Amino acid sequence: MVILNFMQAFSPSVKKIGEFYPALSSLAVCLQFIALVGVWYMKRWGTEVFIFAFLCRMALAVLMNDFTLGGTMFWASLSISGTIILLALMYYSEMDLNL
Repeated sequence: MVILNFMQAFSPSVKKIGEFYPALSSLAVCLQFIALVGVWYMKRWGTEVFIFAFLCRMALAVLMNDFTLGGTMFWASLSISGTIILLALMYYSEMDLNL
């Protein structure tokens, strides 16, 4: 899903939204990918960065009124990210504090 979101950030329809939107969207997707690696290795920083990246993507979508641009893609990404956050928070106490 991260790869599809990254490809979506450079589509022509996204460039019409705003000048800096593709760069900000790509940054949020990259943060989400890095955080996913941290969650995979059961690190607390991964969960925290994933939640931060998720909130950044949602804030960016609200500021740019981007809810209908991706259509199904946006809502699928939202539900998958929400599921990952819930699962990560369930195991947060068992995660490692170290890098």
